Amino acid sequence: MPGRITRSRSSESPDPGDTMLEADKIIRKLKKEREDNIGAVMAESNAALTELREKAASWQRDLQQQRQKRRLDCITRLIELEDRKGAIEDKMGSISAKAHATVEELEAMLMAGYEGREKDAAIALERIAGKRES
Repeated sequence: MPGRITRSRSSESPDPGDTMLEADKIIRKLKKEREDNIGAVMAESNAALTELREKAASWQRDLQQQRQKRRLDCITRLIELEDRKGAIEDKMGSISAKAHATVEELEAMLMAGYEGREKDAAIALERIAGKRES
C-alpha cells in the first residue's frame, strides 16, 4: 500500500479557518450585491409600473373626457335640432293658417259670385218667362 502523501503545514500555507472566513465573507458580499441588485431592479420596475399606471389612468381620463365631450356635442345638436324643428313647425302652422284663410276668402268670393249669378239667372229667367206669357 502506498503511503499517504501529506502536506506539511508551513507558516506560508493558509489556515483552513481563514479560508472558511474568507469564503463566508465573499458569500455574504455576493448575497448583499444580489439583494442590492434585486432591490434596484424592483425599485426600477416599481417606478416603471407606477409610470405605466399613471399613463393608463391619464389615457382613461382623456378617453372619458372625449366621450363626455362627444355626448355633450350630440345632446347640444339634438337640442338645436329640436329648436329648429319647433321653429319649422311654427312657420308651417303659420303658412298653413294663411293658406287656409286665403282659401276661405277665395271661397267666399266665389260663393258671392255664384250667388250673384244665381240671382241674375233667376231675374233673367223671370224676364224670359214674363215675355213668353205676354
